[in-house]
Amino acid sequence: MIAKTTIGSSFLGALNYGAGYSLDGKKIEGKSELLLLHNVVSLDPPGIAMEMEQEATGSRCKRPVWHSSLNWKPEENPTKEQMIKAANLYCSKMGADPKDHQIAVYQHHDKPHKHIHIYINRVPTDGSKALETSHNYARNVRICKEITQELGFAKVEKLEEGKLRNVAGNQKEAQKVVNLAIKGALKQKCKSPEELERRLKENGIECKFTVEEGKLKYSSYNYQSVPIKGQDVGFTAKSLQSRFDMILEKENKRTVAMKLIN
Repeated sequence: MIAKTTIGSSFLGALNYGAGYSLDGKKIEGKSELLLLHNVVSLDPPGIAMEMEQEATGSRCKRPVWHSSLNWKPEENPTKEQMIKAANLYCSKMGADPKDHQIAVYQHHDKPHKHIHIYINRVPTDGSKALETSHNYARNVRICKEITQELGFAKVEKLEEGKLRNVAGNQKEAQKVVNLAIKGALKQKCKSPEELERRLKENGIECKFTVEEGKLKYSSYNYQSVPIKGQDVGFTAKSLQSRFDMILEKENKRTVAMKLIN
């Protein structure tokens, strides 16, 4: 399990995202599910936000919104009860005792891995000091390790690009074929998800890509009816997008240099 944290000032904007609303205010069906509330009576984002804003009014805290996402490995399948327990433990270990802070927790269903979003009002209900934000990265690493050990979750390993994970026996051939095909496409300066998909199809590989705002966010493949995840072939969606960006940047610099020469 890993955690990512951001600090902000808009309760409504943060909670709308947690509840699964798009930027234009429309509910995205099936994206989000409310798991947990502490010290608020409202169930909708505007109501929860209003209660949190009222609690934060008068405080010196300028950015009272704490937002953390907890993410499990794709192969893990924690129950709702386990995710709720992890959320409560996370808040307590971060210094936001659920007895003293307003908290809302949502589960999102828009990714292949289980993950939840935790929203905390940094200003406690007892009027004491606001929740500390220093050294969040280090604290997240330490606390996630503690929760992983206490609840028996697996540690999310950082995958080195090109390195192959252990997969089921029937996936080994597909893993090697896709890995080599991607390496070949990158050597040929493939610079977009669309171009990569075209090149892999030439090798009999089907691609399932999720692209948002022109960026690759999720990748998986299918070779000879054997499905395999992007991270299992040595290239996560994030690492591929970084490669595309790097290739495009080099081409742009080369084009500018040629124009200057001419």
